[in-house]
Amino acid sequence: MSNRSIEKIYNKALKLLERRLHTRLELERKLLLRGYEGLLVAEVIERLTELDYLNDQRFAEIFLDNLIKYKTFGFYGLKAKLLQRGIASNEAEQLLKDKLPFEKETEIAQRVLDKKREKNPVKLAQALSRKGFRTQVIKQILGFTNY
Repeated sequence: MSNRSIEKIYNKALKLLERRLHTRLELERKLLLRGYEGLLVAEVIERLTELDYLNDQRFAEIFLDNLIKYKTFGFYGLKAKLLQRGIASNEAEQLLKDKLPFEKETEIAQRVLDKKREKNPVKLAQALSRKGFRTQVIKQILGFTNY
């Protein structure tokens, strides 16, 4: 029975991975929500990781590349998105340092400002802050030097 259960969980996991990449945490949560036994799910997750079907680093890189390309979040906003998906904080920070240099974040912030009709610099700074941009980026792009 155990082998059949593992095979059933394994097949369900593969179907989920066919649709899109998942982190270990995401896949584990989805399988547990479907009522599968925790120890068997953990065994399947390990096997998928060994086969390199599950790779959090690869997921994080692809996910981050897409967020940077198509969304308008700053450093902290992107970090929050990675953490929500189950990427470890230190891995997320290192990946962001590699893929989101200060100049790139400033460029994204400028895209956000270009879409805003608001002219009040305080409100613009608040809007950028809500999107997760670092204070240094906000100060530079809005020309705040005395703050």
